[in-house]
Amino acid sequence: MQILRLKIENLRSLASVEFELNHPGMSGDLRYPNVNVILGGNGSGKTSILRSAALAVLGPLMSRSSGYVPEGLIRRPLGFEGHFDLRRGTSSALLPPATAQAEIRIDKSELPKGLGRWSAVAAAPLRIGSQIELLGTSESMEWGINPSDLAKIVEMLQYDDSSTSFFMVGYGATRRVEASSRVDESARIKSRRRRYERVASLFEDHLGLMPLSYWLPDYEKRNKGRYVQVINLINRLLPKACRIRESSSETSVGVEHLFEMNGVTLPFRALSDGYRAYIGWIGDMLFHLCMGASSGAKLVETRGVVLIDEIDLHLHPEWQRVVLPTLSAALPNVQFIVTTHSPLVVGSLEAANLFLLVEQDGASVIKRLPEKVYGRSAEQILLSPYFGLESTRAPAISDRLTSLANAAVNGDLKASLRYLRVLSGAEPVTAA
Repeated sequence: MQILRLKIENLRSLASVEFELNHPGMSGDLRYPNVNVILGGNGSGKTSILRSAALAVLGPLMSRSSGYVPEGLIRRPLGFEGHFDLRRGTSSALLPPATAQAEIRIDKSELPKGLGRWSAVAAAPLRIGSQIELLGTSESMEWGINPSDLAKIVEMLQYDDSSTSFFMVGYGATRRVEASSRVDESARIKSRRRRYERVASLFEDHLGLMPLSYWLPDYEKRNKGRYVQVINLINRLLPKACRIRESSSETSVGVEHLFEMNGVTLPFRALSDGYRAYIGWIGDMLFHLCMGASSGAKLVETRGVVLIDEIDLHLHPEWQRVVLPTLSAALPNVQFIVTTHSPLVVGSLEAANLFLLVEQDGASVIKRLPEKVYGRSAEQILLSPYFGLESTRAPAISDRLTSLANAAVNGDLKASLRYLRVLSGAEPVTAA
């Protein structure tokens, strides 16, 4: 599955937003065609974009999942004081409904066997949301698929947790890996449908991710081929300084996989916060990839959507520069939609990969800017329209330098000298 277009109405800071996304296989010469990065200030709606993508694709089953609380997602215009219940669709004052629609494409390989002539659906995009429709083209109309039949097919795929269609995982900014001893998978499945569980951390801060130690050692015994694929993918996604061992080990807390970190062998719990945060969501993603992939399929060929809030979270600047190119190359059929505040992440991409949320008439809108970013320095990017900083210096120093520069322009020679002294650190900023 790939998301071709998102349309969002009245959700948090987003009054009306519609835009096309990059996706695997799209035409053109974009270096990373499966990467989409959402930029913007705090409160501009970056997380809301990710939530909207999940709601648009999985909406029909979200309302039936415990833990999902839609209250607070709907946009309240300035001055609105009424109450709105998104579950019941009622309000004490006139308030437009919040909607999220996605235009998606499903590949034929994602469809269950036995659909017969319905496999033709794979060749055309669908639009889903409150309704499901086949986007009208002369080719699709010749198939004779009426909307009600198509809706039944799509709904069947949405509710079938074992189906490879509609594969989507999402990770909120609070990413916590649960201890394997505390994982009760049967309880998880009972409380949340598997499809919702995959995106639940975008909506529930307390939800723990699936630890590698819970599921990977078992794969080593019962599915050697898939196990080797997982190990190879993990090592491909990790920085070269860190490698996961090819075999699990018996430790004081049970069977788990150890990591080689700069020549030192460490268990997952002994890794730094940055590595644990990164490996945590990677391990969870690979668990769901294994659960969603059909028998015998290669994990690197999996199609789907991965949503990540603050992808630079806890990552060292060196890794921020390569994290998205690494993910894009390792999983070329996966569409990544992520948010970031890191200029180093932005500098590894092209302008076509970036979507900037800006405030306009009291709401956020999306803009695509032409300014080149690939290969630019962090400072150049921070001073560009993508971040809009006037200076990367501390405010006191920036203000002092501006004041001295203005005085120097007006002929004050002493101000010129003091400007250079402040710039070099020879004169305290508090000097008069």
